[in-house]
Order: sequence, then C-alpha cells, then structure tokens
Amino acid sequence: MAHRALALKYRPQTFADLVGQEHVSTVLARAVQGGRVAHAYLFAGARGVGKTTSARILAKALNCETRAREGPEASAEPCNACTSCTEITSGVSLDVAEIDGASNRGIADVQALREKVRFSPTGGRHRVVIIDEVHQLSNDAFAALLKTLEEPPPHLVFIFATTDPQKLPDTIRSRTQRFDFARVPLRKVVARLQDIAAREAADPEGMHFALTEGAALLIAQKSEGSIRDAVSALDQVVSSGETPVDEDLVRRVLGIADREAFFQVVEAIVRRDPKRALAALHQAFEKGLDPLELAQGLAEHLRHLLVLKVDPEAAELVPATAEELERLRGQAAGWSEHDLLRLMKLAADLSIPMRDSSQPMIHLEAAVMQMATLEPGELLAQLLERLEGLEKRLGGGAGATPDDPSGGATPGTPASGPFGGRSPTHPAPARSTSARSAIPGSRSPQAPPAGPLAVAPGVAPGVAPIPVTTVDATAVTAATAATAVVDADAPRLDEDVERRWQSVIETVNAQKRMLGAFLQESRLVGVTGRELALAMDPLHRSVVDERENRGLVERVATEVFGAPLTLRCEAESNAPPPRRAADFKPLVDRAIAWFQGDIIQSSGEAGRSER
Repeated sequence: MAHRALALKYRPQTFADLVGQEHVSTVLARAVQGGRVAHAYLFAGARGVGKTTSARILAKALNCETRAREGPEASAEPCNACTSCTEITSGVSLDVAEIDGASNRGIADVQALREKVRFSPTGGRHRVVIIDEVHQLSNDAFAALLKTLEEPPPHLVFIFATTDPQKLPDTIRSRTQRFDFARVPLRKVVARLQDIAAREAADPEGMHFALTEGAALLIAQKSEGSIRDAVSALDQVVSSGETPVDEDLVRRVLGIADREAFFQVVEAIVRRDPKRALAALHQAFEKGLDPLELAQGLAEHLRHLLVLKVDPEAAELVPATAEELERLRGQAAGWSEHDLLRLMKLAADLSIPMRDSSQPMIHLEAAVMQMATLEPGELLAQLLERLEGLEKRLGGGAGATPDDPSGGATPGTPASGPFGGRSPTHPAPARSTSARSAIPGSRSPQAPPAGPLAVAPGVAPGVAPIPVTTVDATAVTAATAATAVVDADAPRLDEDVERRWQSVIETVNAQKRMLGAFLQESRLVGVTGRELALAMDPLHRSVVDERENRGLVERVATEVFGAPLTLRCEAESNAPPPRRAADFKPLVDRAIAWFQGDIIQSSGEAGRSER
C-alpha cells in the first residue's frame, strides 16, 4: 500500500476532532443543529490551524444523509459513512465546489462560478462553495461576486478561508459571519502528536514508532501553533526510519539547536561567571551551531526563565519537559523579573546587528560578556523609598542627643524635614549677611554651622550636609511692582534690594540647587549702576562666575529688579588668608551633596516629563 502523509491520514473529519478551535467548532455545530446556518462565512487565521478542514466538516454536516433522515434531533456531527460524506471527503462531490483564490482570481472565473451555483444541489440540501485564500481575488472578481453574495439562492452557502482578512473589501466582510481561528496551544499540539503516534502503533499498516515527550515538545515548538506543520514535521522525522523518535533525532532531522548548550551558557550568566560563559558559548559554536541561531536560542531560553519567574506554574507556555522546567526554575531563582527582562532584551537586540555584520560572533560574545557581568538593577520606587528613609533619619536625628533622641522636637509638633518642613524642591530662602545677622542661629559665610543640619535628598551617609537656616516666612514677601534701579556710584543696599535679592535666590534655587546654595553663602554688596555686586571667596566665585550660572543669575535678577543687570563677583574683603587644599574639603563635600541632590531632582523631573 502506498504511503499516505500523516497530515492527510489524520485530518479531522468531525467538529469534535478539531484541535484548539473549540470556540469555532461549538458555534458551528449548534448553528447546524438549530438550522441557523448563514449564507456566507469567513474563516480567518494563521496557516495550518484548521480553516479549510472546518469548511469541509461544515459542508459534510449540511449535506449528511444520515442527519437528514434523523430530523431535528440529529447530532450536528457528520456520519462520514453516507454517500454524501464520503464524496465530500474524497473531493468528488458535485454539491461542494472548492477552488483556490490564487489560481481563480479573475472576473471570468467568478462569472463561471455564478452560473454554476444557480442550479439546485444534485444530492444534498445545500450547494457549498469553499474559496481558499480568498484575499487573492482581484477587485473586479470581488465586485462580480458581490451581487450573488448579497442575495444568494436559498440552497447556496459560501465559505471563505484566508490568512489575511484585512485585504478583503469591507463590502465582502460585512456580508459574512467571521470566525477567527487561533494558533493551537503548545500542549495541545503535543497531545495531538502523541495521539497520532498511538494510533499509528495500533494500525497494522501504520508506521510503528515511539515518540518521546521531549521530541514532541521540540516539534510543537518549531510548528509555532500550526497543527499541519507539526504533523508534517513528525512525518519527516519518522521517515528517517530510526526509532525511537527522541530529541536527538528531531534535532538532527529538523536542524534544531541542542538545548543543553543554552542551559550551560545561561548557567554561567546567572552565576555571573564571564569566563565560563565565553567557554560554553564557543563549545556550542564548535558543535556547528550558527551564531544567529545561538542568539535566537539564547533569547528564547531567557524568555523561558522570565515566564517561569513571573508565574512558576505557567508550564503550558514553556516547551520543556518536567525535568527541564525544574532546571529553568532553578536558574531563574537568583534573579529578579526586571534583571531577566534586561538579559532577554540584550539577547533579542542581537539579531539585526548580527545579520548586517561580517563577524556576527563578535556581537554575540560582547553581549554574553555584558550579560555575565550585569549588576543587579534596582527600581526607581525602591531608590526613592530608601532616600525618603535616609531623609527621615538624618533630618529627624541630626540634632538629637542621648538624652533627647527626638532632636529637640516638642510633643505634638511635626518633625521638620531636611528643609525645615518645606518641600525639597522649594527650600527656604536665605537672607544676605546683614539680614541674617539679626536672626538667631544664623551664620556668616565663613562661620561653622551651629544648628541642626539639613541634607539634600540622595546624600550618602558620611557626606557633610549643608546647613540651612530657616527664615521667618513673613520676612520674605513677593516682589513689589517694578521699581527702577537708578544709576549711582555707591552701591545701593536697602531693605527693598535685599527683598528682591532673596527672590532671586529662591528662583535660582528652584532651578539649580547647587548654584542657589552658593548664592546663599555669598554676601550681597548692592546694586550699582547696571550691576549686581556680590562678594565671595575664590571657591564660590569659580562656581557662580561660570558662564552658564552667570547667565541664569543675570536673567532672574533682570526679571526681579525690573531692569537689565549684569553680575559682578568681588573678592570678600574680610576673607581669611589663603588656605591649604585640605581646608576646603568640608565646603567641597557640602557642594557635592547639593550637586547629588540636584541630579536626583533633575532625573525625577525628566521622568515626569517622559510620562
């Protein structure tokens, strides 16, 4: 007896035999049983999922002679034994016309079909027209088909099958009942392959072979949800004549990479062992695996780790045996979901540069080294939570003593934050030297801190914080109406100028915190002519007099004072003699602390703008 392909031999012949399309077979069976059959159906889905097979089963159910004799109480399943069913199964029925849309796509073909379907069926109750790959019909053919589709004869049923339903005109789609066929789940494909192997073993004339679970999983994975592709691949493997059909045979016949190579490479990656990872990669390459296949297999392996990390019970989403699932869960145990996602992205992004490179192995080696040396990541929410905890500890306990752990806070008074109870992005404005001299606890630019210390967000332990003096809110008012700044030889320094200067500091501090801190520690000399004069030591001057910082201060001062002003930085007259580099360390540490806080604030604002 001549060999018959497994895909044809075990093609489903009833609605119950369809695999993975229960949402379609159930509705069609009930429509047939209830007599509510539409005049046109559209079956859409990927290749090999059962569209044309379902159309044939529906045609047999509509014309089954056994069902016709049994009446309304008959089952929707065709008997597959009567003359009509056998003729449809063998493809010789006069009542079922099955044509290919690619080879019968012209208007003349559709006109001939229209003439043919006008006549009543010869044996059954319906004349069924099945057009496969209907999206390949021309526009003229669709136009010629439209009138018959809109008002068909009572005995006529159209069934369109397509892998690309979007190419059909809206006038055609709107006149059909659409059913979307899904890709068959992995485990259902495996079960179908094992069922075929068992039925072949029970058939005296069949091919006797033993199919292992691992081999069925490999074939199902390669089929990508297509039952026809999976059965055809099984037929190809069985044709080799070797038994049993195990994983090694499937890999050799279908050209699938050895999964053990990926286990070894990923095992070295998750252990952060770059030397071992590189050695495992080259061992797989020496076995004949293509670099691009290695990259794709590595990305797929990391995908399995991520799936099992997110849901350890999602075995149906991972094509692996029970033993391999345990190994995958063990490899994913030491990594977080976010780090595994980073690893998978590194592997997935390799395909395009490797295709365009003359040495693709170099890209793969670099990616594997990067994976093996990848440091654990941390979520922004976790970092913010740690920073908030650090602020609370440093802000609430900076002035605490063993006898007073509360830091001097009285009961019922909220503990002040690192900025004296103000929002971190809007620190309290500071006065100039003359204005601060009357405030208890204030200090001059050279004076050491005397009160509780405020720390910028994100300052690491051990970094000297910058003292911030809380100023009475009534001392700082909104800028009054624009007041002209008159030219004068002597610097003008009065209460109005000081109020405006505090507004300048507050505005600059909200935009650039380190610059605002340096302005707070500078002394306002006054306004003379069109200049704003400040006195400061060399370190402060090197920062404030930088071009970008100077431009920011001059723009803000011009807006606040109502007249164009340029910044002039003078040396502090009462500055101490030059000091050693070590003497500047406390001030540099405080500047670094403010700079770190400024970076964190800028990052947060950038993140909010992106969202």
